[in-house]
Amino acid sequence: MSKTYMALLLLLFWLPEAWAYFTLPGQGQLVLLDGTKQSLQFGFAFTQKNGTQIFQAGIQEVEVAELPDKYTLALVLHQDKQIWVTDWINQPLQGFDWSLGKHSFKLSKNSDPKYKDKARGGYVLLFDQTPYFFHKNMAQIKFHFNKEGVSEIRIEGMFTPGR
Repeated sequence: MSKTYMALLLLLFWLPEAWAYFTLPGQGQLVLLDGTKQSLQFGFAFTQKNGTQIFQAGIQEVEVAELPDKYTLALVLHQDKQIWVTDWINQPLQGFDWSLGKHSFKLSKNSDPKYKDKARGGYVLLFDQTPYFFHKNMAQIKFHFNKEGVSEIRIEGMFTPGR
């Protein structure tokens, strides 16, 4: 077998694996209960370091055998007065503004009168400009992955008017 043929064969086996890696940056701002603002750097990555596959969510990294199917970010509405997102910060929030790739998320107190009676705790989550409201105290943003990055985002535990 020629060296050129062997090199092409190795390349064919190696390239599909390389295509499966991605980095999806995320940045934003958290609004703490006292109104102060704090920078947020939270994105996702699936990379290889020293021959080991690594999945990263924010600053947390874990060695994995393959790309996880999904990642769940929990939003907890506590006593209808504050939001907890413990994957980001270990203290309650008034809200946040976060961009992840081409998607945007903004959680804040509702200021639109047409949603006054729908917004539990007065909070509304805008996901790519679509409003979502807490159904109960717990909501989840589920990020589903494929080899290019995030393939789907689902909001659970919240509802949007008219859907």
